[in-house]
Amino acid sequence: MNQISPDFGSRPAAPIHKPNFSARSAPMGLDPHRIRDAILAKRAQIAALELEWSSASERAAARAAGGPARLGERETWDRATWDRYLSAASDCQDAFMPRLRRLYAEVTRLELLADPLPTNSRRVA
Repeated sequence: MNQISPDFGSRPAAPIHKPNFSARSAPMGLDPHRIRDAILAKRAQIAALELEWSSASERAAARAAGGPARLGERETWDRATWDRYLSAASDCQDAFMPRLRRLYAEVTRLELLADPLPTNSRRVA
């Protein structure tokens, strides 16, 4: 393939340089192991926060509980206990959702750093 120069003469096209790194490797300076560790730490924070939210909702449902339902055993809950639990969960979502959204967004960004190209994308030759 030839390119046309400004003086209309032809010259050979510039060679295509292939990078020395894999197309699926993390950007330079980022350790994939540290990224995975950060993802695992964020997921642990998410799990702890979700557990805290669930516990707070159970405590709120327990305050009004009276009857055969044992809060540690959800299979014994009646419809009224479930309604109290869900109402308490929605009441305190403002305390938990902003932090959960932030953590989920951070995990998404870290996962993009760990795997910059999706596995089903075509590779550039």
